[in-house]
Amino acid sequence: GGDIMNKKHLGVLYIIVSAFCFALMNTFVRLSGDLPTIQKSFFRNFVAVIFAIIVLKKNHIPIRWGKGNLKFHLLRSAAGTLGILCNFYAIDHLVLSDASMLNKMSPFFAIIFSFIFLKEKISVFQTLAVAAAFIGSLFIIKPSFTGIDFLGGMGAGAAYTAVRHLGSKGEKGPFIVLFFSAFSCLVTLPYIIFNYQQMEIRQLIYLLCAGLSAAGGQ
Repeated sequence: GGDIMNKKHLGVLYIIVSAFCFALMNTFVRLSGDLPTIQKSFFRNFVAVIFAIIVLKKNHIPIRWGKGNLKFHLLRSAAGTLGILCNFYAIDHLVLSDASMLNKMSPFFAIIFSFIFLKEKISVFQTLAVAAAFIGSLFIIKPSFTGIDFLGGMGAGAAYTAVRHLGSKGEKGPFIVLFFSAFSCLVTLPYIIFNYQQMEIRQLIYLLCAGLSAAGGQ
């Protein structure tokens, strides 16, 4: 029992640190100023690719996916990329606190998707606790909801569910991050080639910091 509790406490701690890193990322993305959403996303993911490769090499983890896991990597990457683009768009076009609410919606979708696809049991307490937290944050932030929030939260929730499934299938965290970040970079690369907007050193530094924060959050 104690071991499970310790793991739970560690899990909670990681989630809190992760949320802090993503909040930091949101701030850096906002600070980087008037750049296209897709360009911001590309640089944030590019840093995460480098970060993940270093971690994989350092821990001698092979850079390949397990049998039958490719479709889940693709699903996670597509959902995650959608989530990021919606999130970055929201950061640039909404009040920062409203944009952060988008991330708060992802646990709802993660619970719903894990119930539907992973057949995980949901207790009444879990449902009530998440609902109470969500309603509480609505009172504090009073956001103006848009479809982009909803879509972003849904993408992130689907991505979390796929990550959990991949983890249970023995995929290593750094490889999941690498696959997703490389996928996002490739998807956004054509746009970058044709619509690259010149950046100041300061903007580049902010985006690199956003990438580091995101890698920490992941």
